[in-house]
Amino acid sequence: MIGLSILVALVFYGCISFGVVWLVVRWAKKRGRGQVRWGVAAGLIMYHLVFWDFIPTLVVYKYYCSTKAGFWVYKTPEQWKAENPGVTETLTWKERSEQYKAPDVTLGFRLNQRLMWIIRKKSSNSVVPVGMNEQTIVDLKTNETLAKFIGVSTGRSGKEINHFWTHFKPCFEGSKEFSLLVTMYKKLGREEK
Repeated sequence: MIGLSILVALVFYGCISFGVVWLVVRWAKKRGRGQVRWGVAAGLIMYHLVFWDFIPTLVVYKYYCSTKAGFWVYKTPEQWKAENPGVTETLTWKERSEQYKAPDVTLGFRLNQRLMWIIRKKSSNSVVPVGMNEQTIVDLKTNETLAKFIGVSTGRSGKEINHFWTHFKPCFEGSKEFSLLVTMYKKLGREEK
């Protein structure tokens, strides 16, 4: 039902836009002005009244996907165990990880006594709806980042008008591998009953 109402609104707006462009071209013809130039200008104005955020969102999204998004492993669980001999025998983990809050952290989970999974959601700005989801696995004792994943997503949500044309497929390359790595780091040690 919502899709049908959106389609009706788009068709209605398209008819209005076509009518405005047609009237502007007629006006330009009567006055001896460039019809193509005035018609294109009117069309662009009508397009940008509604879809003004499409092109800037697409540009910022493509830039972030190509320069920021990805998955990095700085230390594998085997390397961490080798650098911290005997520590894994003292670690315990739970099936449901304990939640963690901090000022610069959107959400965090304590994987075990030494390791933390930290999630930070960042927005580029309020004008262009592009956001980044940065997830890290951090050693609490050394404050060292062991692995990092950055995903990029677009679109508006909440109380704002839902601009469906600014929703693109998220750049989540490496998210499955990162989730697997979180599980591997979490299960270092023994399960707490």
